[in-house]
Parts: sequence; C-alpha cells; structure tokens
Amino acid sequence: MKMKKAVLLFALCLMAGGVVQAQESEADPVQDAKEEVLDTVTEELNEAGEAGDASQGQTLSDSWSDYQIQINGTVYQFPMTYEELTALGWTADSESEMAQELEPNQYSFTTFSNGDAKVYFDFVNLAVNNLPMTECLVGGIDIDNYYWPLGDESIVLPGGLARGEATVESITAAYGTPTDTYEGDLYTQLTYSTDSYSSVEFYVYKESGVLEEVSVRNFAAPEDFDAGEASDEVPEAVAAYVKPDALSDDLAAPEIQVDGEVYTLPVPVSVLEADGWTLDEANSDPTIMANNFGWVTLRKGGVELSTIAVNEADYATIPSNCWVESLEVGGYALNADGALPGGVMIGMTEEDFLSVLDAAGVTYEMDDESDNFKYYTYCSEGYGRECSVTVYTGEDGSFTPGTVIEVDRSYEFE
Repeated sequence: MKMKKAVLLFALCLMAGGVVQAQESEADPVQDAKEEVLDTVTEELNEAGEAGDASQGQTLSDSWSDYQIQINGTVYQFPMTYEELTALGWTADSESEMAQELEPNQYSFTTFSNGDAKVYFDFVNLAVNNLPMTECLVGGIDIDNYYWPLGDESIVLPGGLARGEATVESITAAYGTPTDTYEGDLYTQLTYSTDSYSSVEFYVYKESGVLEEVSVRNFAAPEDFDAGEASDEVPEAVAAYVKPDALSDDLAAPEIQVDGEVYTLPVPVSVLEADGWTLDEANSDPTIMANNFGWVTLRKGGVELSTIAVNEADYATIPSNCWVESLEVGGYALNADGALPGGVMIGMTEEDFLSVLDAAGVTYEMDDESDNFKYYTYCSEGYGRECSVTVYTGEDGSFTPGTVIEVDRSYEFE
C-alpha cells in the first residue's frame, strides 16, 4: 500500500501542476491530461483495495464470536488452512512436529515465527481420517508476552480492541458480560465462548491495566469443510482374527461364550455378523472415524445387542471392520446363554460359582449394596479388563434367587 500511496501523491502533484497550467492557458489537452491522471489513480486505488481484500481475507468484524484477529493489518479467520497461514509469512519452528499425525477430533499446538514475532497456533483434525498437521485446520492462535513482547505491532480484536490499549472496561463495554472471569494476582482473565473449544480469552495485566495477551480458538468446522470418506478395506488384524473352539480352563482368559459361540475379546463386529448377528443400520453409526469409537446395534432373532465398536485402523471405516471390547450376556441386557472360562456360567448357584474361584485360587471383590443383586469382579487387570458376574438375591420372581444371572467379560485395547 505504501507504493500505491506514493502513486497517489505523485498523481496529486501532477494534478496541481495541471491546475496551474489551466490558469495560464485554457487549452483542452491539459484538462484531458488531468482527467486521464484521475482515471489512472482511481483504477490503481481500486486494484490496491482488491489486493488488500485478497490478502486480508475480509474486514475485521465487530463480534468476538466471529473468531477473528487482525495482525498488522491482516485479518485472520479461524479456523483457517495451513496454506493460508504460511502464505502470510508464518513458518513452523519444528518441521518434525508438523509431520506428526493427528487422529480425528484430536488437536495439538506448536510455535510459529514471522520475522520477530513468535506465537502458538492450534491445529485440529476435524476429518474422519488421520492427517498430518499440515493437512489439518489451524484452529486458533495464542499470543503471549514471553514469545511476543508488547511492541510496535498492531494486534486488534473485533470491535477495534487493540493489544496494549484495551482495558477490562472497554472489553466488557464492547462484548458484554464474559462467559467466565478469573481474577489472578497478575492479571484479569476474561473468557467469551460459544463452546468448549470455541472461545476468546483476554489477559489484562494488573500492573499495566491493558490487554497484553490474547487467545482466539475456534474448532468448529467451516460450512464447506470436507471431512473425507470412510474405507471398507478390511484391516489386517480383523482379517487375521481366529475364534477359539471352546472356552479355556484359565479363568483369566479374555473369552466369553454367547449363545453357544465362543469369542476371544476384543472380537471384530464382522465375526459376530458371521455368526448370525445382523447390523441394525438405523441404530448404528454408519462409519467410525480413525482410531475412534461409535455405537452399533446387532440383532439375532428377537435379541438385541447394543454396544461400543472401536476402530483401531488409521482410517475411517464401516462398523464391520471395528472391534467389540466388552460383552454382557444374561440379566436384563441380553437374554441368551452365556459362560466365562473355567466353568462359570449363567444359571449356576452362587455357592458353585464361589467354589470355582476358590479352587483356582482366584481372589474377587463383591458389592452387595443392592437389595436384589450381588456383583462380583475378578481377574481384573484394571478398568476395562475384568470378569464380572451378577447373582440375583431378590424375590420378585424375575430370576431364580441365589443364581448367576449375568456374565460380563471386557478386554480393552491398550
């Protein structure tokens, strides 16, 4: 723009000279030259304005919830693409960090430099597949005094609130009551947010009384965002799964028998489908994101199994290619025969069940706070890896008192 201003000043000088000449002479060529200069200036200024709009993306908003920030005349709209960021002169301080992959709905942050400026930029993967950070969205910016001390730079928030000038009073006057306010020893933090990961944070320091640090974050997907597509390619581990022929005698084995079929957990959904379970597509997630989980509902006859399916692949895929880490049989959940390794099965008495555990030297925990049930847990390797048995102690006729009515085996991926 400095060059365009110089062009304008030079043109104004020409215009002034033209006026003088016009006063000395009424010749039409001078007036024609003056009009030509005006046309040229107007055209160049229009081109300059268009170029400015293209580099800045858009005009700074008056609303904080538009998640913008203006840095040295350029408006940043979050989220933005990595290409848009680097086109503005920002370079990642660590190429290795930018090469790392983010899973769907995962985010990370790293430092970028632009001349003497250094800031944190947030990167978020809103796609269904794993992506390197360079292909993820830039979800936000964090400007602090440590990396970018207050100086001559121009950093302006929507409504004209400038770093180094805005106060608590001017911020609340422009934006209203904050979503949250924190009064620290060194600063007052004002937070305005529309969601957990969409917020603007202002840090007004007590000593200076002005805004010194600011964070803008918006992890909401743009309207035209392309999240990618799922693949029906069968993962190698799913294809290699082999069902056991029978339950093991080892009570700690990650196995369970459901309706006569024995499974080692985790078990692929496709294996359950091969044994007669049908996927209820209306009540199941159509695709499950990479390294993520979703809900599936399976039906067999009049029995329904609703559970979580885990996708261990690095790409989004269909439920059939995912894994079930936990199965409950019996009780009110799944009306079918069920058993666990070592001879633990639905219908056996509580006394016989405890005898099996004692004979194998297996310790257990028991919760009998319920009026109608006792809950036993054993062979536990921590949350998500344990055997559970429910014994009915009620007398309402729902089940036979003093018997095992439900068995549950879970074995989650590490």
